[in-house]
Amino acid sequence: MSNKKDISKERVVLNVGGIKYETYRSTLTEYPDTMLGTMFSERNKKLLHPINGNEYYINRNGRLFYYILQFYRTRKIPCIDKVKTTIPITQKQLNAELDFFMIPRPKQISTQKPQCVQKLSLRSRTIATELDKFIHALKTALNTVINYFQKRFIMSKGGQGFNITLEISFYASDKIPHLITVLPTIIGKSPVPLITPIFEEHSFGTKAYVLLNNFGDKIGDYLEALYPGLYWDLQWLEHCSDGTQSVDGMFRVKMSLCDKFEYEDIIHNCCLSTITTLKYYKY
Repeated sequence: MSNKKDISKERVVLNVGGIKYETYRSTLTEYPDTMLGTMFSERNKKLLHPINGNEYYINRNGRLFYYILQFYRTRKIPCIDKVKTTIPITQKQLNAELDFFMIPRPKQISTQKPQCVQKLSLRSRTIATELDKFIHALKTALNTVINYFQKRFIMSKGGQGFNITLEISFYASDKIPHLITVLPTIIGKSPVPLITPIFEEHSFGTKAYVLLNNFGDKIGDYLEALYPGLYWDLQWLEHCSDGTQSVDGMFRVKMSLCDKFEYEDIIHNCCLSTITTLKYYKY
């Protein structure tokens, strides 16, 4: 009989904003394209830095995480109108968490009859699909970097924040591979080898350059809204190929994330927020 531990059935404790949830790793990895599915995948095992053996801290809204975990357990997202909570939750708040954790959900069907139904051309559908793939890759890369520095997030001094920068250069020519840089640097360690396959999987190359040229600002607005504290900087630069006189264009994407330790925000978004409510009913 093998004594080897089955990682897929390993119990994990997710400490989300101070509220702890317990589940199995296999429950999360069943959806590999989600943030938690990626985080607990076998290839990212060495990046995880548990606390107390199997506990992982995630700096998000602990009350709303109930809905996220229910998706993994039931394949459905509970309706906020049917769940009683001591603190009101809005659909907008839930949507922000669904986007952050990269939870797939069906598109809402409008009950109103559209005045004009316009069919999307084949070219437009293709571009929209590639744009979704590219944005998903950027989100996966960001989440990989965040998970990599998870321990430093917790250990950084309160109020000062912890800065992370992910910089990727996409070239107009497919002959030049994209260049990835991550700061801060740790001697002998880097998350770059984990990020590179994310963009190589879909062979973005020139496609990324074209998408950034047309939709770069919109992509930045979307990611800044999704990740609090994220700053998106897009630059177009000329690149001279070594050994030749040809000049190519390139887009340099710089995503800087400063995640500050806000005492009151943490209290408000974890189980400690109920203390005020309990005192109110007591008196």
